[in-house]
Amino acid sequence: MVKAGDLVCELDSSLLVDKEKQQQIQVTQAEAEQKQAEENVAIQKTQNDSDNSAATLALELARLDLQKFQEGESQRDLNVKEGAITKAREDLQRAEENFEFSKRIAKKGYKNQNDVEADRINVVKAEIDLEIAKEDLKVEKNYVQNRKLIELKADVKEKERNLERVERKGIATLAQFDARLKASQLTYEVEKSELERIREQIIACKLIAPQNGQVVYANQGSSRRSSGEDVIEEGTEVRERQSIIQLPDFSQMKVDARIHESKISMIQQGLPVDIRVDAFPEQLYQGEVDQVSSVPISSNWMRPDLKEYKATIKIIPNGADITKLKPGLTAEIEIRIEERDNVLQVPVQSVITIGDQRYMFVLAEEGEPVRREVKIGQASDTMIEVLDGVKVGEEVILNPRTHFADELIDLEEQLAIEKKNQAEKQGPAKSPTPAKAGGKPKGQTAAKAKPASGGGSANILKRIDKNSDGKVSKDEAPERLQERFDTLDANKDGFLDAGELSKLKPPSGGPGGSRPAGEKRP
Repeated sequence: MVKAGDLVCELDSSLLVDKEKQQQIQVTQAEAEQKQAEENVAIQKTQNDSDNSAATLALELARLDLQKFQEGESQRDLNVKEGAITKAREDLQRAEENFEFSKRIAKKGYKNQNDVEADRINVVKAEIDLEIAKEDLKVEKNYVQNRKLIELKADVKEKERNLERVERKGIATLAQFDARLKASQLTYEVEKSELERIREQIIACKLIAPQNGQVVYANQGSSRRSSGEDVIEEGTEVRERQSIIQLPDFSQMKVDARIHESKISMIQQGLPVDIRVDAFPEQLYQGEVDQVSSVPISSNWMRPDLKEYKATIKIIPNGADITKLKPGLTAEIEIRIEERDNVLQVPVQSVITIGDQRYMFVLAEEGEPVRREVKIGQASDTMIEVLDGVKVGEEVILNPRTHFADELIDLEEQLAIEKKNQAEKQGPAKSPTPAKAGGKPKGQTAAKAKPASGGGSANILKRIDKNSDGKVSKDEAPERLQERFDTLDANKDGFLDAGELSKLKPPSGGPGGSRPAGEKRP
């Protein structure tokens, strides 16, 4: 005997302990990779900011260079070239004046010819310098200025593309590091979950009693032991989900029952139950429905179409000694669905259903069977409750389909025809109301069955005579009437007239068996 919380059994957990150590290493590595991935993401974000800032700065400088050239350097360079031309003109003018002056004083004998020649050479040199200055200005305007402008504009475009390229590259690289971070986080979570699962299994190796009870080894049957499986004992190797110990609490016992699908709708929680145990047949135990399964349990392989639902019946201590009950005993239960007094009932074999109506055949005072429409209530496997249509003491006929087959066939055809006619009168927008036939109002005794008169057969003829020629061919006849067509066609002319249709009513006859209404059966 153990109490709740006691250690009942402990499984060998050495392999799990080794797995725990290995898994701890995996968790540590996964955690380190996760931290490294987080740092890589942070570094890449700062690197992206630096690269973007550098590319932005380069673009701004390129734009400033272009603006500086367009608004300052271009005109400055042109002014320098034009200034050089002006200076060359002044030098040329000065050289020409010196040359003329030298020629005048040379005539007077103040300068020799060499000095005059030197001044002439200076004039020529000044002319050459002026031409060079003019060519420099032309080159500056037509080539240097355009080339530098194109280069500066191209540099701005390149810096813009470089900025976009740096931004995209940074986004792509950061996305890679983000993906690695998520993968490392997922890996860490998986490894950590596995470690927790192993630790839970190590804890689960100690079987703790969830309640007070008696320890019972869950040894398998002899057929399993004969196949090589050992019984539960110290040192036995067990498999996953194998039952090791049962811990019944004899102060709280229950009955596991199987309810057929035809009865499950009547079973609900809290219904009282009478219980008899085969081991103690003289003792009646009381119980109540505790739980009812909402899905069927596994069916027997020999009867795969059988649908049963599991129900748990809690045994209630009501003075009976339930401590002597043992697990696995066979019990018989009786669930009380409903109890009523003064119920008029008849055997279920005496009630037949045609369409939406129920009918019975009752023996009249003259001993003739008459058909009545009845209203029924609850039913059991053997008896059925009658709310209206028969009285206590009246004798009813069992298995009426055996004794009045022809009459019931005609009644089914008549109800089907009336239902069809009623539906045609009401139209498609209204739902047809089944017409009652073949019986008196509820609570009254129907007339004794007699051969049908000509008026009745005329009505039948009028209903089924589709071409209104006063007779019915086999094609016009309903399906059930076609089966008896050749028998009813007395003159063999291929048609049925009113006289031949009058034979549809069956002759009155004695019942095959009867039983007073309300009489109980074992």
